[in-house]
Parts: sequence; structure tokens; C-alpha cells
Amino acid sequence: MTRDRSAAAFLLLAAALPTACLTSGYRTKPRIAVVDGDPVVQMAPPGTFRSATDPRRVPAAEHSDPPKGDERLLGLEIGGVVLGYPIGLLDRAEVIDDEAGGRAWVVVRCALTQVAAVYDRSVDERTLTFENSGALWRDTLVLKDRETGTYWSSATGLGLSGPLAGRHLDAVPAAYTTATAWRRAFPDSRYPDLGLPTSVPLSMRIYGVSPWQGVSGEKTGDRRHPPKKELLSVAAGREVVVFTGSEIRRRGAARATVAGSEISIEWDPRRQTARAWTLPAETRRELAVVPMYWFALVRHFAVVRTLPNRLEVE
Repeated sequence: MTRDRSAAAFLLLAAALPTACLTSGYRTKPRIAVVDGDPVVQMAPPGTFRSATDPRRVPAAEHSDPPKGDERLLGLEIGGVVLGYPIGLLDRAEVIDDEAGGRAWVVVRCALTQVAAVYDRSVDERTLTFENSGALWRDTLVLKDRETGTYWSSATGLGLSGPLAGRHLDAVPAAYTTATAWRRAFPDSRYPDLGLPTSVPLSMRIYGVSPWQGVSGEKTGDRRHPPKKELLSVAAGREVVVFTGSEIRRRGAARATVAGSEISIEWDPRRQTARAWTLPAETRRELAVVPMYWFALVRHFAVVRTLPNRLEVE
């Protein structure tokens, strides 16, 4: 009975999902390339799934479905503007190209691995335009730029296949927080309005509590955390340090080492989120903090560091 119920739930989930992040046929779809031993799988043709460019931005009071309460969003201060990208909206439009004040960036989301990240769109003084490629690598959405046809990992910004393979997109710091916290911190923030709901779809909520670790059939053997535990991460090359927001909130701040460099992780009470900075403090630079499921972190990075039990409080 339990097995039948699980199978029925999976069929319901697969039928309900509108995104490239969970589609049947992973093992039979075309391979674009093999990168570090894992295939880039073309689940659907490019353009099949929704992407957006230069979305209309409006205040919360004018939004067709303003984000509410504890719904998550990515908050961004960039190019002289303050913007909030609701995670539920990004579940429906997983790639959004945006720009302001001479800065151009792409916001990308893959609910399959819980990735929500922002990358600079400038590479070699050229501004790239990204779309949802319809492909997955390590169970994570793959971007494709229209200018060169290069495929890029949404989890790390690594160029996977094409003329710019091996290059990295620069990650842009963004606040992974709640709609309420962001609105309190920035009451004049604007939000992209695509005429779509901003709450997380039911299909994504079902997947979030399911035992499935993507669609490839791969399962992590690293038991330091449950496979579907949402963690925050700061990456440098092939290394990453991971933690939870509650860890940092309790301590106020912690220090960690990633790729041989010391960083400071601090709780921002105004934004209600963890932020990371390079050290020493005199020359500190903010680093991107990216949410991701544990099973995805151990697949995407060669070295995954967790914070020690005794955190160094600053």
C-alpha cells in the first residue's frame, strides 16, 4: 500500500510540474556533453520553459500578486535599485534577465536542487542574454546564453559546454529572506510582475517533502545532513562551506575557511538573513550566499565544509 501511494504521488508530481526541473526520461534523453563524469541531459528543447527579460517592476501595492508573509524571495540591491524576486515566481519563470544602472544580471532558480542565485551577465565586456536551456546537469537547471550558445550551471556559474566552457559567471550577493522581512527593510522595494502567482506551487511543495533527490536516480551517501536539508552556501572554485541561517542567527557571526581563504559569516537582523564577507575586515568584500539542498551540494563541489561545533563569534 505504501509503495502504491508513493508511486501515485510521483505520477501526480511529474504531471503537475511545469518546469525542466522534474521531467521523465532522464536516462533516455540526448546528452549534450559529459562534464566531470556527469552528462548534461537535454530534457526539452531550449525555449520550452519560461524565461523573462527586462520584467516590469512595480511596488508591492501595485503588484498583481505581491509576495506575502514567510514566502521566500531573493532581495537585491544593485544598479541603484532595490528589488525582490519571489521564489514562487521564480518557480514559474526560472530564468530572469534584468538590468539597471549599467549593471546586467540573471536571476536563476531550480527547485529540484533548491538553488536560487544571481549572476553577472557580463563576460569579456559582452553582455549575455540567458534562457532556460531545458537541460539538467547533476539534476540542476542549466542556463544557455543566446550570444554564444554556451551552457552554464545554475548552481555554480560554470560554463559546461560551448565556446565559453570552463569560464565562470560572477555570483552577485543577494538576500535569501522572507517577503515580510524584505518589505520591512525596504518598503520602497520593487518586484517583477509577470502576471504570475508568487507563492510556491503545490507541486514544488510536494517535491520538497518527498524523498526524491532529483530525477537522475543518483543518491548521496554523505550523511552529515539529510539529503533534502536546505543549507546556505559560500563557494570558491570547487570548495564550499555550508551552514543554516539559524546557526548564524544564534551566534551572530562565525568564521570559516573556504579554498584557503578566511571569511566572515554574519547575521543581518535588518534583512533577516546570513551574509558573508572576505577578510580582513579592512578590505572586505561581500560574497554570494546561495541556498541549495545537501544532496546537490555534495554533487556539485569536491570539498564541502560544514561549520565546526564551536563557532567563533565575532
